[in-house]
Amino acid sequence: MLATLLTGWVIIIPSLFVSIQAEEVVFNRDVLPLLSKHCFACHGPDEAKREAALRLDTREGLFGDTGEGWVVQAGDPAKSLLIERIYSHDEDDVMPPPEAKMPLNDDQRALLQKWVEQGASWEGHWSFQTPELSTLPEVRQKSWVRNPIDRFILSELESQGLTPNSEADRATLIRRVAFDLTGLPPTPRELDAFLGDTDSAAYERMVDGFLNRHQFGERMALAWMDLARYGDSSVFHADGERFMWLWRDYVINAYNTNKPFDQFTMEQLAGDLMEGDDVWQKIASGFNRNHGTTDEGGAIAEEYRVEYIVDRVKTTSMVWLGLTMECGQCHKHKYDPITQKEYYQFYAFFNQAADPGMQTRNGNEAPLVRFFDSAQEQRHQALEQEIKTLKKKHAEAKPSSELVKVWARGEQAKPLWAPPSLGAWKQLGPFEGSNTGELFAKDFGPETKLDLTAIIDGKSWSDPSYEDGKAIDLGLPGNSAVYLHRVITSEEAREVKLSLGSDDGIKCWLNGKVIHENNTSRGVAPDQDSAILALEKGENHFLMKIVNGGGGSGFYFRLVGDALPDSVRELLKLELASWSEEQFGEVSNYYQSTLWSEGLERAARITELEKEDAELLKTVPTSMIMGDLAEGRETFVLMRGHYASPIKDEVIHPGVPSFLPPMPDGAPSNRLGLAQWLVMPNHPLTSRVTVNRYWSMFFGRGIVETLEDFGTRGAWPSHPELLDWLARDFVDNGWNIKRTIKQILMSATYRQSATFGDTKLEMDPANVYLSRGPRRRLQGEFIRDNALMLAGVLDQQVGGKSVKPYQPPRIWNEVSLDGNLKYQRDEGSRLYRRSMYTFWKRSAPMPNMVAFDAPTREKCIIQRQVTNTPLQALVTMNDEQFVEASRLFAERILLEGGAAFEDRLNHAFRLALSKMASPVQLKALKAMHERQLQVYREDPDRAEALLAVGDHQRTTSLDVAELATWTLIASAILNLDEVLTH
Repeated sequence: MLATLLTGWVIIIPSLFVSIQAEEVVFNRDVLPLLSKHCFACHGPDEAKREAALRLDTREGLFGDTGEGWVVQAGDPAKSLLIERIYSHDEDDVMPPPEAKMPLNDDQRALLQKWVEQGASWEGHWSFQTPELSTLPEVRQKSWVRNPIDRFILSELESQGLTPNSEADRATLIRRVAFDLTGLPPTPRELDAFLGDTDSAAYERMVDGFLNRHQFGERMALAWMDLARYGDSSVFHADGERFMWLWRDYVINAYNTNKPFDQFTMEQLAGDLMEGDDVWQKIASGFNRNHGTTDEGGAIAEEYRVEYIVDRVKTTSMVWLGLTMECGQCHKHKYDPITQKEYYQFYAFFNQAADPGMQTRNGNEAPLVRFFDSAQEQRHQALEQEIKTLKKKHAEAKPSSELVKVWARGEQAKPLWAPPSLGAWKQLGPFEGSNTGELFAKDFGPETKLDLTAIIDGKSWSDPSYEDGKAIDLGLPGNSAVYLHRVITSEEAREVKLSLGSDDGIKCWLNGKVIHENNTSRGVAPDQDSAILALEKGENHFLMKIVNGGGGSGFYFRLVGDALPDSVRELLKLELASWSEEQFGEVSNYYQSTLWSEGLERAARITELEKEDAELLKTVPTSMIMGDLAEGRETFVLMRGHYASPIKDEVIHPGVPSFLPPMPDGAPSNRLGLAQWLVMPNHPLTSRVTVNRYWSMFFGRGIVETLEDFGTRGAWPSHPELLDWLARDFVDNGWNIKRTIKQILMSATYRQSATFGDTKLEMDPANVYLSRGPRRRLQGEFIRDNALMLAGVLDQQVGGKSVKPYQPPRIWNEVSLDGNLKYQRDEGSRLYRRSMYTFWKRSAPMPNMVAFDAPTREKCIIQRQVTNTPLQALVTMNDEQFVEASRLFAERILLEGGAAFEDRLNHAFRLALSKMASPVQLKALKAMHERQLQVYREDPDRAEALLAVGDHQRTTSLDVAELATWTLIASAILNLDEVLTH
């Protein structure tokens, strides 16, 4: 549009072409963001939306000749059509056009003019260039510098007319480091050791100590869990339980053992493709199995399979590249040089994945690995070997032909089969439970004692009317079971075949013996299962149990007839002498598999061993992993990103965007090759993006504020040379995570006091230039863990299954398919595990964490938002976990703090804040103590009610009113701004 409207006119506005400030305009910092935001939508990478064949995102386009003049004439604004158009007062000519609703303001127009005046320098986008080890800048206040980081920070401070703060006091420093590296406060012993260590290396020893604690891995893993969208549920439809805690354990251990980030990357993205048989590498690849999945019956499997691949592309590009690559799913990226074809080249790396679109409602979907302990593995291998030996013998051994003939003659002599009569159905239930596994295993009475007159849990047998041969809707609530019974009368002892179906699990008994069981999750349909009824002459009692996990429920029952296969029955109508060898073989095979005693005994033993192995495997934890199809899968560009609209003109092969370095020589065209490409030493993005995230963990914002976007719409780095230096240093020192983090924490920049005055507040309100130390609110998990730590009950066991601590009632019910999914909280020490182990149901995540901005983790989250709302105070003052923690903190204060009020309060403050209470705090809390103690003396029932909150046993030797009063004081301390921040 710009080029076509430039024809035939020239606007000269001398008053506008005046020199503004002499400060140098930097293209990447000042000009490119303006062009990207205001111009690229119509004059950028997307040719489908490009107007007038004009590109402003390339050097050739920006400095090109339209035929009527130069778009930009370096050094001459008057001859630059770009400048003329942005200053035009004609609505038909001005750029951006009014209908775009993206006007430039006066300062922005003046900046573009100034850039042209200064020579219109151009450079490729800064983050797409390989970082170099920047020269350390000269500074005036050299005595402040502790390591190279400080040179870059101080240089910028001095150029801005700012001075750094002095170092924070030691109590503040240890609390800051402890929370930053472990998410927990320092213990009194750690505090005393640091305060008493006068050696010049004391701070470094303290930092090393926290880096080497196992809680460091937990703290780092928690951040990675946000990126990896970790959850304990499947997200879509039923949002059923899954088990990925082994992957979480891997991440914790990787950080604690300081696994190099390049190795970590390859294992997270392609551990299943790496050489060797390391089960932990395979578990690591579960990074890209953490996304949401569906089990909905009406869903289109291919649609969701494509959705999973799209999610993997988005997550991988955000986490390692810092790019919003997902735009390329439907069209060429409008701001970054990523074509739609390049998007699908990247997509092709993940499109070979073997996991299906429709996945299980409860548990893990293949591909998966089992994680045996040594005893389990030894027994499993022994069982497998014995089963293999028996099966081999079973396949080779055969009954004699004479045995087969004797049986056949006996069958021919029997009268024709008469079908049994079926009695009316009886029904008992439903009985509710916490999950289908529990319901399937539990006997509510009829399984061991069938009494049709019995009343069980207030329920008696009813007389429903169900039609055989049709899928029956039982209308059961979620997590419930029902029994069905009928009498089957046979004129003679005979085997009869039965066809079954169920929603969800099914278990059947005949005359008290289990004849069929299938603990499954599915919708009911005809002929899903089959069983053999070994009927006795006369009445037989058939009992069936249906277990429903959620959603629909029902069963299917149809008596097929004589257990003899039709083909065998037809042969028995013929004379034995007329059978061919093939026909005899068919009868012999039937006899061998169903009637031959030797074979049946061996088959029973095989079944017994297989059942034992199956039961063993149920106790072995699994973890979902990545795995590729052996035969591969073709990739095509999807029109508008729609799963059902592949453009089959061209098969798309795995590849990377052309503006970035090519794949390394010899790298395979799969996810392992992609991972190797991401950690190439000269890759411009991976190291920058990674160290920027580490920086943001300790300062509250990244050197690039947009952690997830290093593209042309991302923020300009506050300290670009520092970012490049950190990125290069990270790679050149073996992608050493602990080393990089230690460098940051050892810097004078990090150690600064967080105090500030009016001048700094005015000149650097957001602390972009870091003229003061970081001060940030703790994230939700740390707030809860801190309360439990101060209460003295935090269970610091590392790793393991997720736990279910206190939660308000009916949260899960509201998001379940039928309103009957109950949250069954844990007991004992599992109530006090670290918050990172809390069971994360993504349709209903833990409310006290969400209130403090924990993400649902349905999608990858690079940076948590930080909000301040009244709900947060309601959590820390009224949530059962925090009320109980306040009581236990109070018990600790009373038992450890001495007899005097002042001693007790100072002990509490030292535990919570690593310092003594101030005179103002002492006065206010003493008044509170006196006032509240009188209230509880006069109304002991109120004190008892407060102290009864929570499961943890109370110290009964303490005075009730005194303990209740200190519980409120402990709560007040836990709610101090100083305690909630660090």
